Amino acid sequence: MPSSRTPRGRFPVDLAVFLAILATGVVLILVGRVSPEALAGYASALAGLYAAWHHRPRGEESRQTPPEGPPASER
Repeated sequence: MPSSRTPRGRFPVDLAVFLAILATGVVLILVGRVSPEALAGYASALAGLYAAWHHRPRGEESRQTPPEGPPASER
């Protein structure tokens, strides 16, 4: 009886990046290179940049919206 393997989904890149950043932060704190307060600031700044990059509109979506014309009062 052949075993049917279900195809694996995409590799969870977000999880891998999160774990790598978490491990780097822990190592930096333990070594004494960064204070926990400074690391929290860096982490929040990087999270904001990641959110802006991750939720950017794709090229086709931005082209599909028609340009806005003048207001109805000017027509």
